[in-house]
Amino acid sequence: MKLRTLIAAGVIAVLPSVAFAADPILAFGFVVKDEIKAKVSAVDEKSRTITLVGPAGNWLVLKAGPEMQNFPQVKAGDTVTAAMERITEISVVHANDGTPVPADVQTLDTTPKGAKPGVIVTDRREIAATITKIDAATRTVTLQGPLGNSVDIQAPKDADGFAKLGVGDHVIFRQLTVAGIADTGKK
Repeated sequence: MKLRTLIAAGVIAVLPSVAFAADPILAFGFVVKDEIKAKVSAVDEKSRTITLVGPAGNWLVLKAGPEMQNFPQVKAGDTVTAAMERITEISVVHANDGTPVPADVQTLDTTPKGAKPGVIVTDRREIAATITKIDAATRTVTLQGPLGNSVDIQAPKDADGFAKLGVGDHVIFRQLTVAGIADTGKK
């Protein structure tokens, strides 16, 4: 099964949990997708690490946990495909609409034993926040959560609704990320 198909299935499986706020003043959302291919340059079986070299020559060392049961199949020279799909929604709500319980739920699914190595990770976040800064030039909005922590969210140029956001808006921020990595063998 193709990695993109697995990621699409992961998004569809958890999409019902990404629901819009009740009667939002404004709902603004967008999807970002990315895919890269990298070469496995080294595998250290003792430390269970894999060194990947990307198309620009950048490298990354990944540690394979015990749940990656097909780790012994990964070999130097293999091509690895990594894909990510992130759905972001910011709903402007009235300040007294109630605050959702913050959520940060992660799941991990691996390929069956004996199959080519692969993993799908799903991360779902939801939090009430306040917009504290907007940078129209970079299309970045800064959100501050109830504990004072801040995060910058950059919206793509084609995402409608960005111009309607305002500093001081109370929002419900939801983000669903599905990422997968699969060893596609030597190429």
